[in-house]
Amino acid sequence: MRRAVEEASGEAAGRLGPLLRRLSRLAPRRRKARELRMELEHLLMRITGAGGLRAAERAVAALNARDRHLALVRKAASSRTWREEVDGGRRTLEIQLVVGRGFRSALVRYQPVPTVRVTPRRRAIHAVQEAFYARYLEVGQKAYRDPRRRLSPADRLVLLVGELEADVNNGGFSQYLDNKGRRRARSALAALRTVGARRTARMLVTAMAPRTTAPQRSALDARFHAASEDLALLTARRVGLPPGPPGRA
Repeated sequence: MRRAVEEASGEAAGRLGPLLRRLSRLAPRRRKARELRMELEHLLMRITGAGGLRAAERAVAALNARDRHLALVRKAASSRTWREEVDGGRRTLEIQLVVGRGFRSALVRYQPVPTVRVTPRRRAIHAVQEAFYARYLEVGQKAYRDPRRRLSPADRLVLLVGELEADVNNGGFSQYLDNKGRRRARSALAALRTVGARRTARMLVTAMAPRTTAPQRSALDARFHAASEDLALLTARRVGLPPGPPGRA
């Protein structure tokens, strides 16, 4: 029985390459592209159903050994996300898998890369973001070198928000909670509410809930990455880091 499952998984993995090549030749919004994405998701569900995330990792490694360039961009306990630029960087192909006890999902995104015009406002926003991250590194070095050091309210906001964003970007809400603990997370929750990051605050509340499972946290990670608030900009505005462009994040 196990051998039959492994053979079925191997057969599904072998079909990924040809389907990805066909998809990469199509415009993302064509009906056939949507059909191919659905077929790919079905195959990925078969692969993870037979061998979990390890089977998916082996399948992606085999694809990359041939002609793909799928880079692992996010990794958490129950999820993996790979991304590749196609058509000279004009499109992106993304594979996102979440696998847990009693829960599996596969999502294939294939979309054009939007052309961003660098406006004066965009340059000003970037300057604020850079100011935030520079302040976060400075405060973090001081705070971690001497945990007893008292921080100003502004620096504490920068540190709490910055370390949450860094951990969730790197390994998801589970990694953040494992690294920082729930007491620190409650302080971060207050900081998020103070700077006006209401959507991220709601995600953190859900991630901290006792009954939230690892797959559910992985789904929260995907939401965070897909539609995250600009935490750097919100926090910088709150603490008065210059320059501060008008408008909403």
